[in-house]
Amino acid sequence: MDIENNKPVNNIIRYTVVFYEEPPEENTFGSNNVVYELVYDTKKGIVQIFEQGAFGDSTLVEQFWDRRGRGITLDEMLENIKEISEMSYKDFKKIILKKD
Repeated sequence: MDIENNKPVNNIIRYTVVFYEEPPEENTFGSNNVVYELVYDTKKGIVQIFEQGAFGDSTLVEQFWDRRGRGITLDEMLENIKEISEMSYKDFKKIILKKD
């Protein structure tokens, strides 16, 4: 198969946001870090947000397309990443997770 001239059929972006990081203490397991991972799949146009648990496990906490209910584009996702990178944790919970 000759794929030399093929363009990507899908781009998957994984973006990790760390709002709080606690240095590990001796003789302890897990952490109290506040970490979310956003996974964007261009083929589906969906963003999934996973909360990272104390032991590295992931829980899906939100999934969305865009504010208009259609697939989100790569350019829009890159804009969202820039916007999220400047948010406080309070704003992230309110705007992205839709929690007070």
